[in-house]
This record gives sequence, C-alpha cells and structure tokens, in this order.
Amino acid sequence: MPPPAPPTELVPSERAVVLLSCVLSALGSGLLVATHALWPDLRSRARRLLLFLSLADLLSAASYFYGVLQDFAGPSWDCVLQGALSSFANTSSFFWTVAIALYLYLSIVRVARGPRADRLLWAFHVVSWGVPLAITMAAVTLKKIGYDASDVSVGWCWIDLEAEDRVLWMLLTGKLWEMLAYVTLPLLYLLVRKHISRAGIGNTFQGGANCIMFVLCTRAVRARLFSLCCCCCSSQPPAQSPAGPPEAPAPSKMGESQDRRIPVNPRATSQHLSFCPS
Repeated sequence: MPPPAPPTELVPSERAVVLLSCVLSALGSGLLVATHALWPDLRSRARRLLLFLSLADLLSAASYFYGVLQDFAGPSWDCVLQGALSSFANTSSFFWTVAIALYLYLSIVRVARGPRADRLLWAFHVVSWGVPLAITMAAVTLKKIGYDASDVSVGWCWIDLEAEDRVLWMLLTGKLWEMLAYVTLPLLYLLVRKHISRAGIGNTFQGGANCIMFVLCTRAVRARLFSLCCCCCSSQPPAQSPAGPPEAPAPSKMGESQDRRIPVNPRATSQHLSFCPS
C-alpha cells in the first residue's frame, strides 16, 4: 500500500480568509436567530424556514471554524466529529435553501395556504433534517469520514481519502445536493418571476376588477345605482330658455301702488311736517 500523500500546505492568508468567512457567516446567522427570538410578530412561515436555515448555517460555520483553527495533522476523534457535523450541517443547509424556494413557489404560484402549508412545513422538517442525519450516520458507521489532508477542503476534515468509494460519499455528503440546488433554485425562482410578471397589470387594476365583479355584475346593486341616478337627474332645476330670463311685469303708477299698499295716517303726517324746518 503506498504511503498517504502529504497534507496540502495552507498559506496564512487562505486560513485567515476562511476564518473570517466563518465568523461573518456565524454573525449573520446569529442575528437572524436573535431577531426571530426578540420579535414574535415577525414569526411567519417563511421566516421560520429562514430560522432553520440559519441554524444549519450557524452549525456549519462553527464546525468549519474549529477545523481550520485546529489544523488537523492526522486522523483523530475530533476530526471525525468535526467532519460529521460539517457534513450534516452543510447538507441540511442545501435542503433548507431548496425548501424555502419551494415554499415561495407553492405560496405564490400554487397558492398553498392553511393546513396544506402546515403539512408542507412538517415535510420540510422530515426531509431537511432526516436525510442529512441518515447520510451522516451511515458515513460515520462505515468509517467514511476522516482526515483528508486538506486536499479536498481548506483545513477541515471531511471524507477519508483512503476510502475506495470516496467519490460516492463526497457526492452523498454534500456535492450531489449542492449541484441539485444549483439547478433547482434558479428554476423555481424563474417560475416565480414569470408568475409575478404575468400578474403586474392585474395587481394595479384590482380595485377596478372588484368593482366590476361585486358591483356592476350584481343585479341588486346595479338596480339601486340606476334608481339613484334617475333621482339625481329628476331633482335638477329646469334649464332656462335661450331667449333669456322672463320679463318682470310692468309696474303700476306710483300713486296707485302707494294708495293700495300703504295707508296714509294724517296725524303722523302732521307730526312729521311740524319737525321740518321752515
């Protein structure tokens, strides 16, 4: 049996970049978990799926950080533990990412609501946690996870390079689901985008569509609107003739009008005359 290949030497800059990436990923995932815990009013179904994805990413970042920081020089128990945790978390992260895209597609395009959406969430839990756990347990039981001399990773442990079927287990513990995610995610988001584009104009005319459906197409409402319009038209004042306004009646003589309308009081007249200057 040929001796194992020497480990791939990692320069400090590569190690620093990987450690920084792990820290940023852990901080981002922790922030998402914290917002979900602090504000209960934001706990929608979609954000719950994002919470489980964040938990998987947090575990993945922590396991990768430990592997890079430890800098394994050979097989050990913590190398196997770190490789198992990173394989489980990384595979679960791919499953939850696809689950979120599938949930958005079913909610927007297929309009999945109520009990159907709750059953869908349970199915996501079974698949996104159960399948990676079963694969990881099988890999640990068959001793497929171990030291890889950083040939296929950047400092952490993964699939033992001495295993004959190592390519198969590399696919099962991450690469296969990663490639499927790269194909499935763009397809689902393109379908969602196509559905949204098809519904642009309709969303802006929703009020008009509701008016046509629930007002103009309803006989009772239509009859009341017609009677209201008729009442409004009949209550308007009559239009004036084009010849102009009607002429006022000719006034009578001044003396006759005063004689008929205002009686003359001699006493008041004499009193009025007595105060007049001579």
